[in-house]
Amino acid sequence: MNEKDWKERYEELLRQHESEDEANRELEELLTRTIIRLTLAANGLDPRLDPHLKGVRDAVRGGVNDKLKSKLNALSDGLLHFSEDAGEEDVDTTGDYIKLLDSLQLNKKQAQEAAGLMHQLADDPSQMEIGQFSRLVQLLSRDQPAKVKKTGLFERLLGGAQGEHEQGPKPNDILLNLLEQASWPGHWGDEISQLKRRLDGKASTDAWSEVLRDLLELSAKSYGQVQMEIKEAEDFLEELTQRLQDLGVHLQSAHDGRNQIIEYGRSLSEKVTGHVGDLGESVQTATDLQQLKTAVRERLSLIQSNIDDYLHEEKQWHQKTEESEQELKHRLAKLEKESSELRSRMVEAHHLALIDAVTGLPNRLAYEERVEQEYARWKRFNDPLCMLVWDIDDFKSINDRFGHQAGDKALRVIAKSLQSRLRVTDFIARYGGEEFVCLLCGTEGGEALKVADEMRRSVETNGFHSAGKPVPVTISCGIAPFTGSDSIDSVFLRADKALYEAKKAGKNRCQLG
Repeated sequence: MNEKDWKERYEELLRQHESEDEANRELEELLTRTIIRLTLAANGLDPRLDPHLKGVRDAVRGGVNDKLKSKLNALSDGLLHFSEDAGEEDVDTTGDYIKLLDSLQLNKKQAQEAAGLMHQLADDPSQMEIGQFSRLVQLLSRDQPAKVKKTGLFERLLGGAQGEHEQGPKPNDILLNLLEQASWPGHWGDEISQLKRRLDGKASTDAWSEVLRDLLELSAKSYGQVQMEIKEAEDFLEELTQRLQDLGVHLQSAHDGRNQIIEYGRSLSEKVTGHVGDLGESVQTATDLQQLKTAVRERLSLIQSNIDDYLHEEKQWHQKTEESEQELKHRLAKLEKESSELRSRMVEAHHLALIDAVTGLPNRLAYEERVEQEYARWKRFNDPLCMLVWDIDDFKSINDRFGHQAGDKALRVIAKSLQSRLRVTDFIARYGGEEFVCLLCGTEGGEALKVADEMRRSVETNGFHSAGKPVPVTISCGIAPFTGSDSIDSVFLRADKALYEAKKAGKNRCQLG
């Protein structure tokens, strides 16, 4: 493996890390916005709770950390234990309440009952039953019992001065909507489904606080795992850099050794040439045969000694080089294995980050990656390309009637039905909530409308059931071809407008925009 290959591997790993960091930043920003909105929605509920809410808002702006976790724990404790006030002794205020009730002209029994209810309300509102609250209102107003809507106390208080039919959004509904609309990592599927079930219609009105804390802990845990993987990758890259430097040192050492051998060879040549010259002189100046033999023997011995020295140096250099190369090969083989394992883990993590947890389809992040690729291909080759935006008709009623577990099942069935009508070259993703988006490659607008109608009919006739009962499910679609100087956003807006027109025209239909 040459140096260029290692550099390409290095750059690819860096790009993958940047992609993972970006996905985690987006998730953290989403959770931050949600926490801030939920704390604002609950602000003013109780003066003792407001400091916790403000503390959470201040802490969450710094990102996911231990400080935020402690703030959320404090908020949860504040919600569940309104009356707990550490370090203070309980004070019986019943007598004070009776004095305040004197002006209402209640009899003694009614005044004591009202005082007891007011004491209970001040002590712990979350433990007060609906009937008790209704009775207190009756005693204070001296009117006939009013029909009280059977909702939680926290829910009514959050509605403030609004009428029965004009209540604002409830924290449980806000958080449930977030869980349904957001694109969560594929491996979060079971956890997100469990959190949604904890927020269904039978959940207590303050269930959102515990769910939010668990969601944050899940996010923090996942974020910690990603950070650990990033740290492992950084350590690997650091080791890779060190080994590449070692490789450079080895190559330089080999180069220096080769130059040294060349220099030894040149020195040997000069010495042999000198000895041969001396031998020639001896032949010329020798006066007898014995003197000539002695001179030749001495010169040959010197030549042999020089050659032996050279061969010894060359042998040592080759041995040292071979040992170094063997060690380097071993280290590179180990590095290759570690690189392959790291790459496999990163590819798997990236794949999971692009899969929707409920439907198993690509999620919105995957759609954004793919639409950029298809848009660039369309700009370059001008091949036909159409975008389809889908929305399940009256999906909220399915959740309300059959529960969110049935809603998730419907999403999976619809996703499978839509995907089965597409070609391998086409693309479909869950955009969020009950919305899907498709890209039909090499398809004109009229042909895309025909494909969309087939997909729509397959959903309508899929025979969806819940608890053994048939559930009618339909879906509407808006279609927009890429034309002229279109951008991705302009095509999506045109498809979304066509979807709105299909809904307005009666639903269960496809509209070409």
